[in-house]
Amino acid sequence: MQSANDNTERRAVVAENNAVTLSKTYTDESSERTLESANIYTNHRTVQAENNAVERSKVYTDNRFGELRKILEHTQKRLNAGIAGVTALSSIPYSAGNNFSYGVGTGNYQNGNAVAAGVQFRVSPSTNVRLNISWDSAGNNATGVGIAGGW
Repeated sequence: MQSANDNTERRAVVAENNAVTLSKTYTDESSERTLESANIYTNHRTVQAENNAVERSKVYTDNRFGELRKILEHTQKRLNAGIAGVTALSSIPYSAGNNFSYGVGTGNYQNGNAVAAGVQFRVSPSTNVRLNISWDSAGNNATGVGIAGGW
């Protein structure tokens, strides 16, 4: 009977070892599949997050440069109009030798345009006073006042 018990015990140990081995193998394979699935998911989400961040950065940068471009274009128009205004002021002719003189001038610079008007008054034989104003295409005006003397 000893031999049958030994045989049964050996078979039980072998069955237990086989069960442990199968359980370990199953657990290891399940862990590998779970880890692989988690890595695939994580990698996918990471790439997705990177792509979203890059896209948002591009949109933000494009918007900011678009705003800057508009500001620069507006500034350029104002500058061109201002230069046209100064050109119009400097183009006003005056009649020499008169006590009172007036004139009108126009100016253009690139996409800026302006018109100017001015008066000159001789306050003494050796002193003149002048007042000029210009209006430009950007809706601004420039005013100048001057005095000249001579002998």
